[in-house]
Amino acid sequence: MKNDEMASYAAFEEVMRRAMDEGVVLFAKPSLSDEDRGALMAYINILDWGKQQADIFGIEIGDQELKNFDPYSLIPRKAA
Repeated sequence: MKNDEMASYAAFEEVMRRAMDEGVVLFAKPSLSDEDRGALMAYINILDWGKQQADIFGIEIGDQELKNFDPYSLIPRKAA
């Protein structure tokens, strides 16, 4: 693997990790504004898309927490 490919994979994983971390922070908030809900859905979409691309192109995600993370676990539960 070339250095530029390795750098691209590292950047890809860094973006994914940031989306996961930011999504977890928003999910933990007791209430979400409309802006928060939109950001959370964007993070879910980024993570879902990224995992699909990794599967399709055979990109190994080195971060085990990220690799095993389910983006849909960030979907807010509705209040009863």
